[in-house]
Amino acid sequence: MTKARNGIRYPASYKQRAKFLRLKGRTHREIAKTLGVSPSIAHQWTKKIHITYQQKKAIEKRRNRHIMNTDERRVIAKRLAPYRLKYSNEDLLNRIRNFYMQHERIPLKREFNAWDIYMARFGSWNHAIQQAGFETNPVLFAKKFKASDGHSCDSFTEKIIDDWLTANQISHERNARYGNTRFTADFKIKDKIFIEFFGLAGIQKQYDINIKKKRILANKLKIVLVEIYPNDLYPINKLHALIPV
Repeated sequence: MTKARNGIRYPASYKQRAKFLRLKGRTHREIAKTLGVSPSIAHQWTKKIHITYQQKKAIEKRRNRHIMNTDERRVIAKRLAPYRLKYSNEDLLNRIRNFYMQHERIPLKREFNAWDIYMARFGSWNHAIQQAGFETNPVLFAKKFKASDGHSCDSFTEKIIDDWLTANQISHERNARYGNTRFTADFKIKDKIFIEFFGLAGIQKQYDINIKKKRILANKLKIVLVEIYPNDLYPINKLHALIPV
C-alpha cells in the first residue's frame, strides 16, 4: 500500500498508474480525476517525471480548446439560475428613467453593469436611451462643448465642472498655464488653485506621464492641484467635497 501525505493509504497500483499516465503526457489534474485522488497527491507521485515539449504543447492545446459538455453546461446553468433575473424591455427602460429622476441626467453606458443586455434588446445603448424618452449623451472627448458661461470645454465632463463652478459662483479661468511651460490646466480658481479632470488616467501611457509632470510642476510652482477623476462625477457628483469654495 502507498501512503500519501494526507494519511490515506492507496494501493501501490495507484502510484504506478499515476506514473504511467504522466509519462503519457497527462496533467496532474487529469491524473487526479482518473484515479480519484487530489492533484497534490498526483503531483507527489509523479514529481520526478518530466514530460516532453511536444506533450506540453498538447496539454496547452487541450486546455485552450476545452468545450463544456452537456452535463457541465447543465451544472453551470443550475448554479447561475438564482442570479438570472428576468427583465422586460419596459423594466430596463424604467431603470434609465429612475436614474434620471435621481441624478437629473441620463446615465453613461459604463454606469450600468448590464449594458450588454440593453445592446441585445435594443440594438445599442443609444437606442435604449432614445426609447426611454431622452436624447443621447454627447460622446466624451469627441468635440467641443459650450458651458453655461460661454467657456469652450474639451469634453462633456469638463462642461459639467465648468457649469458647477458657475452655479456655485466660483470665478474661474480656462486653460491656465503652468508657469512658462507648454502645460495648461483645465481650470484656475482663486490665486494658485488649479483644477484638472484626468479622464484618461490609466488608459493612455503618455497621458499618465503628463499627469506626473503636472504634479511636479504644481509642487515646484506652489500650486494647489485639485485632481478630478470620472468616479468623482459618476454616478454621483462629488465636486463640493473636492473643490475649495
